[in-house]
Amino acid sequence: MRGRRREFFAGILSLAAAWVLAPLPALADNSGRPMTFEWGVVYGDQPAIFADGDFTPETPAAFRSFLQRSAQPTRDRSIYFNSLGGDLSAGMELGRLVRRAELNTGVARNTRDPAQANLIDLDFNSRVYPGHCVSACSLAFLGGVKREVKPGSIYAVHQVSMNCIDKRKALASYPWVAMPNINYCPDLNEALTMLQVANGVVVEYVRSMGVDPIFIAEMSRAGPEAINTLPEDKLREYKIIYEFRTESWEFQTDSQGQFFLQYLHGDQWRRDKVEIYCNRTNTPRLYLWLVHDVSRANGPIDGQGIVDLAAKGLSAIWQMDAQSPDGFADVRDIALQPYEIIEPPKVTERGHVSVTIDLTPRFLDVLSGATRFQILTTEPDGASGQGFNLITMNLDRDKLSGIVRSCR
Repeated sequence: MRGRRREFFAGILSLAAAWVLAPLPALADNSGRPMTFEWGVVYGDQPAIFADGDFTPETPAAFRSFLQRSAQPTRDRSIYFNSLGGDLSAGMELGRLVRRAELNTGVARNTRDPAQANLIDLDFNSRVYPGHCVSACSLAFLGGVKREVKPGSIYAVHQVSMNCIDKRKALASYPWVAMPNINYCPDLNEALTMLQVANGVVVEYVRSMGVDPIFIAEMSRAGPEAINTLPEDKLREYKIIYEFRTESWEFQTDSQGQFFLQYLHGDQWRRDKVEIYCNRTNTPRLYLWLVHDVSRANGPIDGQGIVDLAAKGLSAIWQMDAQSPDGFADVRDIALQPYEIIEPPKVTERGHVSVTIDLTPRFLDVLSGATRFQILTTEPDGASGQGFNLITMNLDRDKLSGIVRSCR
């Protein structure tokens, strides 16, 4: 019965604790319309979902039906919100559905607002425009695996307001709870109980989404008739804007006690690895062993196809510290020579792609002055028209100098 009591209070709050906004004419073009969902495309003709309108109690069911009717995969796709909020419980339930579908979230819209006619689209040819995600939308947004607020868009919160409710509607939804069929405004004690339950439910939800619950304190900084727009530094501090990425340089020791430098780089779907070690068989030489993870959000890519492409040649691209004379990044490239490839590209036991490279003096010169380094196939792959990228490394030159000194 305790579970039902909790559900009752959460349901009452969806009716009584409305997330209300002051009049915002520049944002209110979709206010008062139930949320709709449609597929569109963004940069690179990538499919994305656009959610526009208010959250109502029916919104989660509408989203489930939308996904069931759709033939598109959702994993690692994005859903862009443009909403002034609405029903609190619906916002959190939609966030849970977004997380189960493994969608990323963004704040943007796929049509240009006439009031923003002087704005170009966000990023270059992205096909998305500034949007707003306020109130209940701010909670639904947290369901994204990766979350971004596009430049010019608004992510805002405010206090919960307590309104009178119609107990007849509550009785229809919660028939096991005894209550009179009359219009009713909660007294102070009941209102405080509802708000405490609401805070507990919201904190539990926010924590489950990997966001720092302290951000809820930002809601108290604006009354229910105003909004508190969070700047980018706050969005990052609370992990509202978030992308799971691993990138590290660490010294390690193998089972034989050999010292090596390991680089890891990945996201929620895959992880690439580089190990730089000293081969002392003859003259000490530094080797770079690379393993490219073929996993992707929509399934593994063809490891053997990458190997066949890499067998035709590999190149290195690096970016220098200083800019070129024309003010652009100083980017250079070289083709790897056959003698620099100690172990040709091959498919590992786990289906990934590996290659071992001799870090010759010219490579060490490159690494000593570069900030970013890539190894890719010389010939383009069919998908991008560019060489297939086996690894991109942001260099830690201090650690690289350490492994170089240890191999002398």
